[in-house]
Amino acid sequence: MKVTVFGFESCPWCTKVKNYLKARGVEYEVRDVELSDEAAAELEKISGDNVVPVTTIDGKNYVVGFDKKKIDELLATA
Repeated sequence: MKVTVFGFESCPWCTKVKNYLKARGVEYEVRDVELSDEAAAELEKISGDNVVPVTTIDGKNYVVGFDKKKIDELLATA
């Protein structure tokens, strides 16, 4: 399972997502949309917007914001 969090360093909701994944023992990659134009373009392609955080699971399912229930549902089916 590949989990990616799109966000930026000073985003408090991004930090909440990362801390939640860490607490669950889920490994993830961080794509910083402020530091990488490529990450920002990928985020827009995935969600159609530039709102963060966006968490992708296996590159096909994604969660906008910090939605524990949705994250848990997608992790369970991955």
